[in-house]
Amino acid sequence: MNFYEHQDRAQKRTKMIVFLFFLAVVCIVAIVAIPTGIATEWELAPTVGTAVACVLVVGIATLVKLGQLRGGGRVVAEMMGGTILQRSGSTQSEKRVQNIVEEMAIASGMPVPPIYIIDDVSINAFAAGWTPSDAVIGVTKGCIEKLNRDELQGVIAHEFSHIAHGDMKMNIRLIGVIFGIMVLGVTGWILVRYIGPAVLHSSSRSRSKEGASGAGVGLAIIVFGLFLAFCGVVGTFFGRLIQAAVSRQREYLADASAVQYTRNPSGIGGALRKIGGITPLKSAPSDASQCNHMFFSQAMSAMFASHPPIDERVARVEGIDVASIGAPTFRGAPRSSSSMANEVAIGFSDTAVREGIANTTEIQPLHVELSRGVISGIDSQIVEAVREPWSARLVLFALLVDEGQPKQQEILAKQLSVAELVEFNKLYTLITETKKSDRLPLIDLAAPALQQLSDAQKSLFNKVLTKLVKGDGVVDRFEWVFVSVIQKHIAPPNLQKSNRKLSQCKESVLLVLGMLAYYGATEQEAAEDAFTSGASGCSFENTTIPQLGACGIDGINKALKTLQSLRFKDREKLLLACEQVVVQDGRVTTTEAEVIRAIGDVLDCPIPLFV
Repeated sequence: MNFYEHQDRAQKRTKMIVFLFFLAVVCIVAIVAIPTGIATEWELAPTVGTAVACVLVVGIATLVKLGQLRGGGRVVAEMMGGTILQRSGSTQSEKRVQNIVEEMAIASGMPVPPIYIIDDVSINAFAAGWTPSDAVIGVTKGCIEKLNRDELQGVIAHEFSHIAHGDMKMNIRLIGVIFGIMVLGVTGWILVRYIGPAVLHSSSRSRSKEGASGAGVGLAIIVFGLFLAFCGVVGTFFGRLIQAAVSRQREYLADASAVQYTRNPSGIGGALRKIGGITPLKSAPSDASQCNHMFFSQAMSAMFASHPPIDERVARVEGIDVASIGAPTFRGAPRSSSSMANEVAIGFSDTAVREGIANTTEIQPLHVELSRGVISGIDSQIVEAVREPWSARLVLFALLVDEGQPKQQEILAKQLSVAELVEFNKLYTLITETKKSDRLPLIDLAAPALQQLSDAQKSLFNKVLTKLVKGDGVVDRFEWVFVSVIQKHIAPPNLQKSNRKLSQCKESVLLVLGMLAYYGATEQEAAEDAFTSGASGCSFENTTIPQLGACGIDGINKALKTLQSLRFKDREKLLLACEQVVVQDGRVTTTEAEVIRAIGDVLDCPIPLFV
């Protein structure tokens, strides 16, 4: 399966979670309601009331937990005790992990995810988020300090595979489901540990009849708490069962993808060997059990393993027999930089664009090598500036400002402080020497820093962006790409369902194809030919190109919002249709390539660097 099929398959797997959740609730309700029915000689009101109360508690707890997780990967990482990695003041090993994450993200066409460090000596990592735009990577200190670069790259590639295959959204939903079916046990533990003893303690101070009555209430609370704790055991059983049911095969797939991304089995194989078995988090927070399925290796001991045995994973990635595992025997070696460099082609062909779309997020070592070259080719002062929230804004402003446009300069003079203007002018000089093909990677590099802005700062940032775009009186394709990608990176995660077909979004599809056709042609006839070619790729025959006025930035942004509800296989058809429009004239410019990758980014279909 390719990326698009994996994404749609991930949504189908959600149905299995719902079924197992329903089965768990039925069993829990039965355990609670049957004793109530026996005790009341099956009187309808108390028996049904108990069952309904149980369903409400589990359902409300699940919804509340999912509501808490709407913030995406950042919320999950903080729930796990992670702290965001700041470039300034970070150690050499922390800078190394940041470099690896940036390389993998730029190679895959994804925005660079923020990195969260978990203060734990075990070797572990996770990816969390609803979409690639709000994804985060979490790594333990043990992971970044005990692994060498190849091993760390293998672990990070494993986590990027989870992002690419749509596992993150399902993982977050799984946290809410597990919390819901375990909530009765948590409630019982609170009653037994705190509330019951508190009532007993207060009643023991009184020798009156009220005191005796209070003691009875305290004992009743403890007994009821023990009963709920027993119900919680059932919830825990189903929670672990669900984790195991949806996680194990995905771990094998992510391991295989990591080998494909790095072409180095010894990387992830060495990391697994160093783990050497199930390695629990030494300082696991109380929420770790709900997130066990998200980690690189088993985060906590459980009755059902959410991950396959380590020795089986090592055997698969290294291509050896399980019985031979013991000594560190590695198969294969990473390819040299010189051999990869010989494969790098200059310019974009229609074949390269088509293959990039069809194989989105199927990262190859060449893509990683290219991304490393892109980052190293950007002035180091710009790279460092784009990693900090304060200066990242200024870098992006500099990308938008055209030389000889006094109105844009006036806008900045009104919006920026003196210190910001000084820094902007320094960065602007460096930006003018940056290659056009490096502009989109710069936006992706800025994503973690921009996500740290407050809501008010994001609002002001967007306001200045809009003014700068309109300041020169013309909105060109790069400016549209720029604004669309940035707004996608800093906006809240898109949680709408992805189940619509192209035919249900025909008007929006034709607007996007029309925009590409107009911007890529100098004559109306050429635009119509390019549009017809793309429309036929979506099985839309006998269509007329939209009016040019309808293809403005507001109309296109509205259309892309609608297209975010498409099934992923239909998103692939749309992107390939965009490619047909662009290559109609026989050439693909850097800006046209940026536009296609930007559309993929907005649709949560990150496209690797074109070769």
